[in-house]
Amino acid sequence: MILARAIQTCSTLFAAMLAVGALHAQVYTHPTVGVQSTYSGACLVSTCSGTYYDNGGAAGNYGNNINNIYRTFCPSTAGSCMRATFTSFSMSDTYFLCFGPNSCCDYLQILNGPAQNSPILFSNCTASPGTVTASGASGCLTFRMVSDGSITLPGWAATLSCVPCAGGPSGTSNADCQFATTVCNDLPITDASTGPGIVAQGCSGCNTSEVFTNWYRIRIQTSGTLAFTIDPNTNSDDFDPVLYGPNVPCSGLGTPVRCSYAASAGNGNTGLGNGALDLSEDVFGNQWVAPLNVTAGQVYYLLINGWSANSGSNGFLMDWTGTATLTCSTLPVEMTSFTATCDHGAPLLEWTTATEQNSSHFIIEHSEDGALWLDVGRMGAMGNSSQEVIYQFSDPRPLKADVAYYRLRQVDLDGTEEISATVSVEACHGAQPGLTVAPNPADGLMDITIDLGRAGSMVSELELRDATGRSMMRGTVVLGGGRANAVMDVSRLPKGTYVLSLTCVGEGDPLRTKVIVR
Repeated sequence: MILARAIQTCSTLFAAMLAVGALHAQVYTHPTVGVQSTYSGACLVSTCSGTYYDNGGAAGNYGNNINNIYRTFCPSTAGSCMRATFTSFSMSDTYFLCFGPNSCCDYLQILNGPAQNSPILFSNCTASPGTVTASGASGCLTFRMVSDGSITLPGWAATLSCVPCAGGPSGTSNADCQFATTVCNDLPITDASTGPGIVAQGCSGCNTSEVFTNWYRIRIQTSGTLAFTIDPNTNSDDFDPVLYGPNVPCSGLGTPVRCSYAASAGNGNTGLGNGALDLSEDVFGNQWVAPLNVTAGQVYYLLINGWSANSGSNGFLMDWTGTATLTCSTLPVEMTSFTATCDHGAPLLEWTTATEQNSSHFIIEHSEDGALWLDVGRMGAMGNSSQEVIYQFSDPRPLKADVAYYRLRQVDLDGTEEISATVSVEACHGAQPGLTVAPNPADGLMDITIDLGRAGSMVSELELRDATGRSMMRGTVVLGGGRANAVMDVSRLPKGTYVLSLTCVGEGDPLRTKVIVR
């Protein structure tokens, strides 16, 4: 077992904390035209807060001739469903020759799900929707609007939020890129999706939004052509393949290298191949784009996006038909545990890996609501390891929140990423001791930061000992204003585990930190 970092504190030291200010809720407006000759007016939004207006915004009227254009909001927190609370609603334009509900010429529809044909929860213009809450596995609400060419009115204002709901999105399915399923050569796959996951991603190129999504991770074993056929279980279902890469992270997928947005026709089959030469196609395409020349070692992400109201439940069969072979090797990092506890007023994270392969580093993120994530630290990974490794990280900037959420972004040497499950800790934002070492593990210069948290000067001793207790390096530091920074060069030390201690003059137990030299 290797201990990557452990922290023991002395009571007189604590780290400076930065307060995180409140964030202003995002404002969204309804689109007026569809993208790429479709009714989809904007990319999917994953959120649990915000204000939603018609296209006129807070003060103006909505526009004329909006023809069934829609946009979708989905929860950004697992186990939640979207809720829209309307604070104003003015669309009562009726005429007996108009074809809308209750003879409405202009009206709003609210759908229970991510598809443009999801079940209708509200369809009217004469009465406010009040509060509308999604239900079901996606947790999404879709808003679809119609207006004619006559009068316009102030429209609506709605507050968006999330509420816990049974059967809501899990946050750990392959509906999100971070939990993409690794796929192998010559392995037909049957899969189904219940929605777009809890992270909005992949909206670029011909892909206008997410509906019923499955993400797959493809690692090339031998060079050749990448090609496949998606065969829907129900021929009328409309699936679109979107391929990203090579070697891009889920957080920065960029423009897809292959993309078909074509509407379903015939037996519904689609994919890469079938004699196609085009790299991307819109809704009027023939459902096929060209195979891709790939090189051994490359990693791609494949989004299969279902657009039919039932395509999330009927599934599909996927056959790999190219000359390249795919590897089914295990994930670069096999994580066996991840916990968060409160240690002397600071959140202390601990995670354990059983094996690591070509891992680069971990990025630690924290959040007040499980929706908006901020980077709070970075820790180097072991790279390659077949034995248990324990990592520990103490948050130097605890959030002023009743509950703080944490997750890890594990980054490979090739830049691809995996996101961990989310853990939480309650009411942990008091003063904490402060001795930080970075990077850790280290193979050269190592920065040491000390914060006493009080004015005055103090002489303290730093000492680095090996596993047998032998002193390897030592020196004194003068803490001016209660703070000090020091640098140690460990490049000439043998690889292994060491203990760095800080003896506070006139104090009791020293502060100790274990360090890995690699």
